Amino acid sequence: MLETFLWWLLAAFVFVVVAGVVIYLVARWIFIATAERMAVAVDRRIGAAAAHAFTRWAAYANATGIPLDEANRFFSVHIDRLAKLMDSAIRLPILGPIGLDAIIGLVPVVGDLAGTAFSLTLVARTLRYGPPAALVSKMLSNVLVDLILGSIPLIGFFADVWFKSNDRNAALMRDFLDSRSQI
Repeated sequence: MLETFLWWLLAAFVFVVVAGVVIYLVARWIFIATAERMAVAVDRRIGAAAAHAFTRWAAYANATGIPLDEANRFFSVHIDRLAKLMDSAIRLPILGPIGLDAIIGLVPVVGDLAGTAFSLTLVARTLRYGPPAALVSKMLSNVLVDLILGSIPLIGFFADVWFKSNDRNAALMRDFLDSRSQI
């Protein structure tokens, strides 16, 4: 009798663990897909106007001309490192990599605004490489989606853990610099 009960208890435990993992993975997939759709929608609606205003600031830096080798070296040393610090500095067993953005995002309002300010400084630093307005628009959309989703209690933590706007922006900029160096 006791042995049968223990087997049923073990089966229930395994079922709960497997169901929890499946629910976690499905929720993560749905969340990331929704956040990516939001970023595309924001980019289409307001990103282009903001990008044109932002890229005007880069006109001076673009006119001075930074050699491609220097740009790639500086980017990999500074911007990429800062993006990783903000989004994937620490690896946790279940959640995966998290960064300072997720940790400071736990502080209501102030944490999300500080994370957004840091993300905007990363975007501003990339302007010295003369990215096209469409690229800046995508980067600003990622930051805005991170701010919007990050400001929702409880969901905001998972937005910072799963969406990783800084890593996305660094990857976009890295692709731009790679394509520019191949020309």
